Amino acid sequence: MCIRDRIEGVKNNLVFLPNDTLKGDFILDHAAGYKNYSDYKELIDTYGKYVITPSQKKRNLEILAPLAQLKPGDAAFAFSYPDKDGKTVKMSDLKGKVVLVDVWATWCGPCKAEIPHLKKLEEEMKGTDVQVVSISVDEAKDKDKWLKMIKDDQLGGLQLFATGWSDIAKYYKINGIPRFMVFDKEGKIVTIDSPRPSDPALKALLEKTLAGK
Repeated sequence: MCIRDRIEGVKNNLVFLPNDTLKGDFILDHAAGYKNYSDYKELIDTYGKYVITPSQKKRNLEILAPLAQLKPGDAAFAFSYPDKDGKTVKMSDLKGKVVLVDVWATWCGPCKAEIPHLKKLEEEMKGTDVQVVSISVDEAKDKDKWLKMIKDDQLGGLQLFATGWSDIAKYYKINGIPRFMVFDKEGKIVTIDSPRPSDPALKALLEKTLAGK
């Protein structure tokens, strides 16, 4: 059965379900049987609006992560995290920018060792369409420590708080930090394991991505 027929079948069944929560559960039950990312994406693009509860979102990620190929040109994970002021920032907000994501934590020595290099790189890329996004995987109990470090160390870029090893770490299969990732202006993956800021190759990669090469 082709994906269009399968989605049409989903549509026909949804009319019998009385509320959005039940519809979301039905969508996820259906998605769990999918074997490739493109079919899954078409289903979720069509009916993902029904996947709304925290448990549904968690299950959705568990279905999605094994299917995601994470190759260059694939869509970036649609993260949504609060910044240091509590404002929610989404990956989709950054379209039109070359995005350098830094997944880190305040307790991580190698992460902190990269900070001076990251600051230098950010200064060198000033005035370009490069956006640095640092995503902390500190636990909730250490949020004040994170906020203090941002202030004391005058950390730049967008500083976001993911509250532990959350969905972004699971999606990109991140088991060690720091992890640097680069995305193009369309929100597509360039690499999910880029050189670190201490390596001149990262600046060259950003410049190449800016030029659309």
